[in-house]
Amino acid sequence: MNGALFYAACKLLVLPPGLLVVTGLVGLLCRPFARRAGNLLVVLAIAGLWLLSTPWMSATLAAPLERHLPLEPAELAAHGVEAIVVLGGGTYRDAPEYGFRDEVSRLTLERLRYGARLHRASGLDVAVSGGNPSDLDAAEATHMATALVTDFRVPVRWVETVSRNTAENASASAARFPFRRIALVTHAMHMPRAERAFTAAGFEVTPAPMGFVSAGGRPADDGPAGVTVFDLLPEMRALWDSHYAIYEYVGALWYALGRD
Repeated sequence: MNGALFYAACKLLVLPPGLLVVTGLVGLLCRPFARRAGNLLVVLAIAGLWLLSTPWMSATLAAPLERHLPLEPAELAAHGVEAIVVLGGGTYRDAPEYGFRDEVSRLTLERLRYGARLHRASGLDVAVSGGNPSDLDAAEATHMATALVTDFRVPVRWVETVSRNTAENASASAARFPFRRIALVTHAMHMPRAERAFTAAGFEVTPAPMGFVSAGGRPADDGPAGVTVFDLLPEMRALWDSHYAIYEYVGALWYALGRD
């Protein structure tokens, strides 16, 4: 089994909705000879799908990951930040509206937008990090630099194009970028893993999280957000957020076991 196929199989078996679909199918296959166990698995799959599709559950899963408050631009100078580093978040492949070229994904675009805002607020130079792990027409960071220049009118001074994952984002950036005090831009749920990797690579990291799902970005004196009936109704965005949170928990465990 090649690496890409193994990775896809692991995602199917570990992350929703694939995990829940497999659980439900196993339950259906078990019913002819183990009716009670089969029914239980089917019920668990349906209940799990509903629960993970609710905004309440996605926010609950995200909250422990989203432990950094949003960055105030004044903190950049206070921490002696030398550059803004924006991490890639995937690619939009063969985009029809862009002449069937590979382009930045929605997640990456959200990060670039926030990186552009920090650049304008601080005047700091921008670096982007993202390689080519899945045979794109160019490295992810190359597409990121093009989008920043073309769509946001933000110059990109440094581009890291050889990494395949977050750990390699950090190590490859350490080998190529001539600075160590950075504002690190990525989604709030991804920040703990990214901060850990970049700190281990020798950077002094000022987290610049964005894309919050939970109330983690709300100052404590604002009080807790109330739960409404709408927070318990399923929606596709909440399922995606739950998927992302569980992905980050699995990624953190993988790194804790000493894997890249």
